[in-house]
Amino acid sequence: MFGSLNHRDQRGHTVRIEGRLLLERVTVVRDGRRHERFRLARPVSLTHPELGRLLVPADPAGFETDLTSVPAVFGWLIGSTGAHLPAAVVHDALLHGLNEERSPVDRRGADRVFGDLLRASGVGSVRRTMMIAAVTLATRLRSGGAARLGVLLHLLVIALAGAWATSALLGAVVDPPWIIGEGVVRWVSALLGIAMVPVPLALMWGRDRVHGLVTGWSLAALLHVTAAVGLLLLAIDRLDRLGRGTDENQSTGGGSVSPSPEAVVASSTADGGTNPSTELNENRRLPSRSGSSSTSTTMI
Repeated sequence: MFGSLNHRDQRGHTVRIEGRLLLERVTVVRDGRRHERFRLARPVSLTHPELGRLLVPADPAGFETDLTSVPAVFGWLIGSTGAHLPAAVVHDALLHGLNEERSPVDRRGADRVFGDLLRASGVGSVRRTMMIAAVTLATRLRSGGAARLGVLLHLLVIALAGAWATSALLGAVVDPPWIIGEGVVRWVSALLGIAMVPVPLALMWGRDRVHGLVTGWSLAALLHVTAAVGLLLLAIDRLDRLGRGTDENQSTGGGSVSPSPEAVVASSTADGGTNPSTELNENRRLPSRSGSSSTSTTMI
């Protein structure tokens, strides 16, 4: 059985996704690295008070998504799959239609639909708020001009303030003005100061200042964890590159046998679950997008 997302907002309007979320996995190899994308094998039905009822995406053959567009350093916090997956795929489909100049909503409208679908999916309030702030951040970065500049300055100032406070607590630099006292008082004042820095900066987001405040607090709270995870991922990436170089040298010297690719069919339900099958399909080859890349498609 395949469920559907069904929710009524505070005004009694229906928000719903119906249909089987069948995803086609597309892997593209460029410069020795594998990039993963997904295509919606067939449209799903979306019902929303702003859009009425429509099929998403309108053109499955031309639509690709990376599922939830979460940077690797935040993968531990918000995964690519989960209860939020249907909302993320629909959001990407609406933005794809916007790029093709045939979307029923503008980018801000797509963000509102995304937030409503997250609520319908039962995503927790904290993660939902952070995800809505993230898509609002992306929208402002693509707005150009003052909006983009304000976002970049906002993030830069918070990152610099966090780095300054951390360095001061470690005794490497002089204390910023918000750090006072000694011992526990000094640490508490440092934390409170960092929590307050994003408040006035959020005004640079204009009508999106609430999302700016959430983004600022999230950055301040996750700055050190993100830096640590980023350094770890960078080290792993460098080791992978060295490993690939060794494998290529061994392959050149003695030859190698490439395993035959296989595909396992699975259907992702509207609530983010999967229903795997043991049936295997032949791997299909797609035309290369550039001279240095090759593409293979499997069903998951």
